[in-house]
Amino acid sequence: MPKFVRRGRDFWGALVEEFEAGGAVEEHRAFADRHHVKCDTFRRWLYLLRAERGGRPWRTSRGVPRKSAPSIAWPLVEVQAGAAADGRFEIELPGGRRLRVPAAFDADALRRLLAIFDEKPSA
Repeated sequence: MPKFVRRGRDFWGALVEEFEAGGAVEEHRAFADRHHVKCDTFRRWLYLLRAERGGRPWRTSRGVPRKSAPSIAWPLVEVQAGAAADGRFEIELPGGRRLRVPAAFDADALRRLLAIFDEKPSA
């Protein structure tokens, strides 16, 4: 009997449905052991399928999106060379606001921050 068995989306989808039909209260490890599957693999499929149902991109353990994120229409801005020898730069936002970005920045964090500026204020 082979040690490694590749199971497809149908198998894992049915297993996740069974887990969630039971109220998703059983511990992941106990559920996986009862079904003779690896707990880590079960969790990966559980989170993947939940993310897909929620319309969210699934991320790997390295934080890299498996699916491309939806494109956002950013307004064009003029970029001017400056005397910033340390690699910093500024982004000029609508309304005359400026965002100073350090040389070492997290691109995902910057995307999330810029998305906040696009949100309409709640009344």
